[in-house]
Amino acid sequence: MKKPGFSAVLVAVCMTLANQTCASDLLDMVNASLSQDADLAQARAAYEASKQAIPIARAALLPQISGGWGRAYNEIKTDGFPRQSYWQNGWTFQAAQPLFDWAKWTTYQQADLVVAQGAVQFAAAQQAAMLKAVRAYFDALAAEDELERTSEYLAAIDEQHRQTRRKRAAGEATVIDERDIDVALAQARIQNADARQDMEVKRRVLQQMSGKPFSPLAGLAAGTKLPRIEPEDPDVWAGQASSSGYDVQSKQLDLEIAKMDSKKARAAHYPVVSLTGTYTPAGAASGYARPTTTTTAMLQVMMPLFSGGEIQARLKQSLAQQDKAQDAIESASFTAEKDARENYAAYLKARVRSISLEQLLQTSKEALAATETGFKVGSRTQVDVLRALDSYFTVRRDLMRSRYEVIVSSLQLKANVASLTIDDISYANTLLCCAKTSDNGPSLR
Repeated sequence: MKKPGFSAVLVAVCMTLANQTCASDLLDMVNASLSQDADLAQARAAYEASKQAIPIARAALLPQISGGWGRAYNEIKTDGFPRQSYWQNGWTFQAAQPLFDWAKWTTYQQADLVVAQGAVQFAAAQQAAMLKAVRAYFDALAAEDELERTSEYLAAIDEQHRQTRRKRAAGEATVIDERDIDVALAQARIQNADARQDMEVKRRVLQQMSGKPFSPLAGLAAGTKLPRIEPEDPDVWAGQASSSGYDVQSKQLDLEIAKMDSKKARAAHYPVVSLTGTYTPAGAASGYARPTTTTTAMLQVMMPLFSGGEIQARLKQSLAQQDKAQDAIESASFTAEKDARENYAAYLKARVRSISLEQLLQTSKEALAATETGFKVGSRTQVDVLRALDSYFTVRRDLMRSRYEVIVSSLQLKANVASLTIDDISYANTLLCCAKTSDNGPSLR
């Protein structure tokens, strides 16, 4: 039986001791960020508000009952008779039941679309919040790796600097060699300082997003198998994005809502039929009139005859909004397709680069060792060593960035087709291993 590799053993140990070694992983940060994200909180509140569109629209179709109390002063003047005046108190109850009101019925139908749009916008905001947290996590992780890389690069240049000074003292190196290594050392120090500052910025962003103190991040172990997307066909992803992306869905609902608005504008020409009733028990206070109770029931038909052109203007306005919504769908569909193709290309590029860079890293490492040996025996110059060092550490930087980009772009691609869920984040989290306790973060070698 084949024995498990070191990476597999390391992952197993990390999963076993997760609570002890993995202080903060991707899933933890995403969940924490979802509870802290202000944009997501706004979208959640907006969705809850949109849910009330249905009971509000339904209420307009149900009986409307109201009541009130009033006190009135009455005065009667009749020629040839004494003037009469009196106070009158009374209660009034009114009830109305719409029998036919096409505008209200259309509003009720439209309410389902309003709720659906609220749900789509909330889902889009949740997906955007997850992606923002994922990007911030890997940005912080890449910043930690870059600090470690520049620290090791600085240490290597510093060692070359000491060797060059010894060679210079022994007469085996020139002034030019010494000046070259001085310049390289100064540049390495600047890179290291910039990397440390960038790491602090990235950590602060992640801390603000999660709302909790920063702790070491779980990193991507060397040799970890990167995720693959299915199907590996950009046309499929682009087609799904152009038809089912959240922005496209929202614009499609905008169009349906605009169509309902046009129906409501046309309904202003239709008659409104309703049944109304009034019950008013009244009592006299001063004795000049007898208590009177009035009961009224009426079938009412209202028909618009002249509105000064308002109905026609509102209809034209709604039709223009409908055209606007249709154009917005086409624009959103085009953008979604373009973004999906770009993210697929980014995923494919990062995946191919990571494979090539893994091979190149080993080659660069061997070339660096050979060049350092040649420098010691005098067959290679100081410039050759600096070039080999720069090449090796540049490949290390490009490799770790491309590996992170594979994960991020694959998640971004799922978001383009509105299929990104917390399960996808959880799967990506399984690719990460133990956190380092140092400030330099994990490395890819």
